Amino acid sequence: MNRTEQGAAMNGLASPDPKRDERADRTPVETATTDYSRTRKIVLLVMLLTAWVLANADRVAMSISIVPITGEFALDAREAGLVLSSFYVTYAVMNLAAGWLSDRFGSRRVLVFCVLSWSVFTSLTGTAWSLLSLIVIRALFGVGEGGFAPASSVTIAEAYRKSERARPKSLVIGATFLGSAFGTGWIAAMVHSHGWRFAYHVLGAVGVVMAVGLWFVIKDAPRRGPGKDSRRGPGVRALFRTPIMRRTATMFFFSNLLMVGLISWMPSYLVKAKHVNLMTAGFASSLPFICSFVSLNIVGWLLDRYGARKERRFLAGGALMMAVFMGAMVLSSDLWLLLACWTGCMVSYTFVYGTVFAIPLKRLPDSQVGTAAGVVNFGGQIAAAISPAVMGLLIQHFGGSYVPAMLFLVGAGVCAFGVAATWPRQSSIEA
Repeated sequence: MNRTEQGAAMNGLASPDPKRDERADRTPVETATTDYSRTRKIVLLVMLLTAWVLANADRVAMSISIVPITGEFALDAREAGLVLSSFYVTYAVMNLAAGWLSDRFGSRRVLVFCVLSWSVFTSLTGTAWSLLSLIVIRALFGVGEGGFAPASSVTIAEAYRKSERARPKSLVIGATFLGSAFGTGWIAAMVHSHGWRFAYHVLGAVGVVMAVGLWFVIKDAPRRGPGKDSRRGPGVRALFRTPIMRRTATMFFFSNLLMVGLISWMPSYLVKAKHVNLMTAGFASSLPFICSFVSLNIVGWLLDRYGARKERRFLAGGALMMAVFMGAMVLSSDLWLLLACWTGCMVSYTFVYGTVFAIPLKRLPDSQVGTAAGVVNFGGQIAAAISPAVMGLLIQHFGGSYVPAMLFLVGAGVCAFGVAATWPRQSSIEA
């Protein structure tokens, strides 16, 4: 890609020749940059999926354990919201740094560092002794986990051609739901049987073993040509200035505002508002996550097979149904109807989630994938830092009522649909 072409790409301009655009969607500009055998690709995907399952089990553990933690540390809803949000602040910032580092030096070292560091701080969560220590440890945990999403995008770009990437990426990020499904049930059982501190020590030990395994599976990225540093692409600031990346990050911001708020407070809502015991709440929470994992992998297949230049349909349809199902949850009094609406909301979210991460992988040069994925995830995780805290404040302000907080989430879904509805029909950012 020469300088003129790169300039057009960075400005989000579509080619004036629609036939040329169609050919560009069918024919990848770049091939895989690292030689992985078929067997090694399978092992790589299994390891990335397992690592991300573990990461999200670590993350969702706080949504379950916050119930006994609030009792042990005498936290009110505002303080509980701060604990839930503290992780996402550092997580968001680390996305930008890790994406750039992965583009510059390859994904192997960044990924292994992320898994090792988040595992250490997961285990340390079990040693917390006060509100402040909880917030600090959770923030440091966010530093470790924050780099995994953009670095794993670079790993996939190194191992797969552009036309193949949405499916493996959807599988890996689908671990968000698989890890949450695994985490809510298994962690609820561990917390019930052995206490919340024991659960964090177990998760931390498993993570250290995972980091060692990843070191031996991921290959170092090769140099692409003598005397050329192909990993020098535009920086974070330049990508933020491109219209398509700003829109993608904004779309993920509003979608995550809804989804993270919902995931963070739903177990507490079931226990305190619906009077469901913690074990039942944990296992009931597994169903929406399992359905979402299946749905996201279908979305990845659809994006690779039919998604060329149809991002707008995936984003608008997903966002609209998120808002509809969230509104239905506010009106639901029956527990099983509530669970069905929750599942529908999360399945709708997968159409947004899969699409925003496929855009950098399928539309950008490989040397920019990590930085671009970091920019997108930064938008989503800033929302994740805001949403649980805002919901905690609303619950506290309205005397323990969850209705205003859930209406806040409906509003976030409406805003996400507004961004998607104005999405440009010609959204290519390739030359």
